[in-house]
Amino acid sequence: MKLELRNLACGYSEEKEILEQINFEVNTGEICCLLGPNGVGKTTLFKTILKLLKPLGGEVRIDGEDIARWSPARLAKHLAYVSQFHVPPFPYYVKDVVLLGRMNSVGYFGQPKKQDYQIAEQAMEDMGVRHLRDEVYTDISGGERQLVMIARALAQEPDMLVLDEPTASLDYGNMIRVMRQIVKLKEKGYGVIMTTHSPDQAFMCRSKVALLQRSAPVKFGDAMEIITRKNLKEAYKVDVKIIQFVDENGQRVRMCAPTF
Repeated sequence: MKLELRNLACGYSEEKEILEQINFEVNTGEICCLLGPNGVGKTTLFKTILKLLKPLGGEVRIDGEDIARWSPARLAKHLAYVSQFHVPPFPYYVKDVVLLGRMNSVGYFGQPKKQDYQIAEQAMEDMGVRHLRDEVYTDISGGERQLVMIARALAQEPDMLVLDEPTASLDYGNMIRVMRQIVKLKEKGYGVIMTTHSPDQAFMCRSKVALLQRSAPVKFGDAMEIITRKNLKEAYKVDVKIIQFVDENGQRVRMCAPTF
C-alpha cells in the first residue's frame, strides 16, 4: 500500500491554514518520522490524513485513489491510529483492550467470533505483550500500555499505522522497547508514519523523514539526508551536531548532540 500526499494544504479554515504544498509518500514496509517544532502542524496533518479534517487543498491518496469520499470503515481497513495518551474509563483487561481493535469488523452491537479472538491474540504476540493479556490495563507500565495500544491497532488488520508520539513520557528503557517493536513492524511489512520530538529515533529505525517548518517547504527523504546540522538549526533554532560512528556490528550509526 502507498499513502501519498499531493500538494496537501491543512488547517481549520482558509484563514487558519497551517500547512501547504505537502508532498511525500510512505509505503508499506517503511517508517516515516514527522519532525518539526511545536505548533508547526504535525497533529493537524495527522487529522487530515485520518479524515478528521478536510484538506484545504490537494489530496490524500491511497494506492493512487483520493480518499475524500471513502467511508470511515473503508479507511480503517488501511490505516490504524494510535493516540499519544489513552486512559480507558473502566479497568479493562489487556486482552479486552486489544479486542476492541476488531470493532470495525464486529460492529458496535455484534459479538466477536473465534477468528476475532485469534487475531487479537496474534496482535499481542506480535507486540510482545501476550503475557499481559490477563492484567488490568491501568495497572501496567506506560511503555506496556503503549505496546498494548499498538497491538489493538494491529488487531484492526491495517496496512499502515499512524502513531502520534508513541514514546512520549516514556523513560529511556521503555522508549527503546517501543522503538524496537516499531522496527519489527516495518520488518513484518507494515507501514508506519509517526510523530516524534527526537530526531535520533529516525536514525534508530533508519526511516524516511518529513521535516516540517514554518513558512518553508517540507523536507522529505532518508534520515541520513534530511537530519543534518543545517536543517535542524533551521527547524528548531538550536545548534545540533551530528555524530557518526561504527557500532560493534560494523553498522554506521548517527546521533544528535546539542551544543551548549
